[in-house]
This record gives sequence, C-alpha cells and structure tokens, in this order.
Amino acid sequence: MTSHHRLSVAHQSSRLLSGAALALALVLALGVPPSLSLDSGWAETEGGRMRLVVDPAPRADGTIAGILDIDLDPGWKTYWRDPGGAGIPPMLDVSQSTGIALQTMQYPPPVRIDDGYAVWAGYTASVKFPLTFERTATGSASIRALVFVGICEKICVPFQAEFEIDLPEGTDTDDAARASIREAFDRLPEPAGADFNVERAVLDADGGQLEISARLPQFRPSGATPEVFVAAPPGFAFAQPVPVADENGAMRWSVDIASVPATAAPEQSETLDIVVTLGQRAISQSVSVEGFSGK
Repeated sequence: MTSHHRLSVAHQSSRLLSGAALALALVLALGVPPSLSLDSGWAETEGGRMRLVVDPAPRADGTIAGILDIDLDPGWKTYWRDPGGAGIPPMLDVSQSTGIALQTMQYPPPVRIDDGYAVWAGYTASVKFPLTFERTATGSASIRALVFVGICEKICVPFQAEFEIDLPEGTDTDDAARASIREAFDRLPEPAGADFNVERAVLDADGGQLEISARLPQFRPSGATPEVFVAAPPGFAFAQPVPVADENGAMRWSVDIASVPATAAPEQSETLDIVVTLGQRAISQSVSVEGFSGK
C-alpha cells in the first residue's frame, strides 16, 4: 500500500512513509491480517490544510466511504457547494482513478457568512465532506484525486492539491478512521419530515424570483433564525434569500435569480437542492421547479 500527495501550491514535494504504512508493514511482518486507515497525508497552505481518508472496508451496499477533511486555522473559512454570486465551491476530480469511481460528495449544513465584501454560504470552522465511492473492477484500486477549494480570512486564496491512495483488496480499517468518517456522515442534513420540510418552491409570474416556503418544527430554539440555501445545476446562480414572512408555522423567502443557463426551457423541470437550517437541525430536500427560461 502506498499513499502520498503532491502539492500544487507548495514549493516542495514530500514522499514520507506514513504511520499507517509503517503499521501495515509491521502487521504484515507478524503475519497478522491488516487493519488500517488509508490516509493521503496532509496538504498544507496558509490558513489550513486538507487530506483524504478512506475506509476500504465495503459497506452493506458494497460502496466505500471516505472524507475530504479540511482543517482550518482560527478565523479562516471555506465555501459550501453553492456559495452564491461569489466564491469557489469545493471541486474534487477523481477521473484518473483506476478500479474505483466517486459516487457522491455530500455537504454538511452551511452558515451564512458576511465578510464585509460579500455574503455567501460556507463554513467558519473545520469541515469534513463525506465521500461515497464504488469499485468498478475486482482487485486492488487506486484513487487519484485533484482537489481545488477556496479558503478565506480577510482575502480568499485558492488551495489545490493532488492526492493518491492505493486500496488493497479486502482490507479492514481502524476504529478511529471509521469513527471520523461516520461522524461526517452523521452531520449531514436530515431528510425532510412531516414537521420540517420544503412545502413549496416556485417561480413568480415574471420568472425573476424563486419563492420558497418551508414548514418549520413546532419547537424553535431561542434565538435561532431559519436560513435557506439553494444549490442548482451548473449555469444557475441565485442571490441571497430574503425572508418575506414567518407565520402559521412556516417561513417564506424570496430569492432573486442572477443567471440561468441558455439551455433552460420553461417546459422542462430543473432539480434544486434546498437546505433549511434551524439551530442544530437541518434538512435537505430536492425539489423540481418549472419555468426557467435561458435568454
């Protein structure tokens, strides 16, 4: 098993044998079945660092779980999947991998950030993005990942790194890695339920605004303000949602539409992924909306 990373933003390259690799060499020498986490090692830049961690043990459905782990220094921030009009959404390209493919990259609930220059959706503390992989061939596999994110303090800087992780066949992971990955998945928004859901998402008569209404839980934590976040297919851009009404257990927002791809047509549906947060709770719901017109 080899595991290393190459930094595009640093001035040096490192190929140090990781502690996990040393542990693997030891158990192999002793004839003990290996149990390890597959960790790319940290890529570092000003304001933070990031790495990939993979649990090679297949889950019940045959998929393999992992995380993109972004560790931020105090005061630094990074972006959600759709930060708004400004920002760099995290990008993960594993197209050069062999024997394995990325099925999904998921996102914990974001917060609204006003940095004095723009208002955007992101994270003000370290964050782990859950990853789900599927093997595309039998035997060993190799993840080759190019990651590009933006991290911000007073200004925002691009952070790019390449990671490589080789996955042997039939290897278990250690409990610490499994717990870290499980924690990342546990922090994802919950599915919509009867007491907390997006009731309505439609365009107004002019097609220039998106109107979103969400049913909120009967219990609201003191001081918690409901927030809504919208992610759409490439080419769409939305302004920050503006609260319009809070009555009868529901919250309503108006969202200006900043841009629509030329391929959008009024008769076709577009799938929007909407996240609503309220204190420590958050839901994620996919909603089909018709009427967008590319101009």
